[in-house]
Amino acid sequence: MTHAPHEWLPGYSPAQLLHDGCPECETRGQAAAAAIAGLDTASFERAWERAAAWQRDGGGHPIAAAEIPMLRALWAVQVQLERRGWPTGRCPSLNVLWGSL
Repeated sequence: MTHAPHEWLPGYSPAQLLHDGCPECETRGQAAAAAIAGLDTASFERAWERAAAWQRDGGGHPIAAAEIPMLRALWAVQVQLERRGWPTGRCPSLNVLWGSL
């Protein structure tokens, strides 16, 4: 599996976390859990916000097909958290989530 230079790929957007046309990104994108697990803290927060923006208004930036399973999974978790009072689009910290334990 190779990581292609993303800037040269058709449809590239720097807002994307996974990029169509990159073999490594497309492989990661096939499994939402693997894609999410591979994100560092800053990228996870971007993905969380991107998932909410995509559902709310199309995201404002092109969405790569490789990102869609990951963004859908993150959105599904956000919906569950919203039902428990957490605002969508705002990435919770572990202190907030587990602070009452």
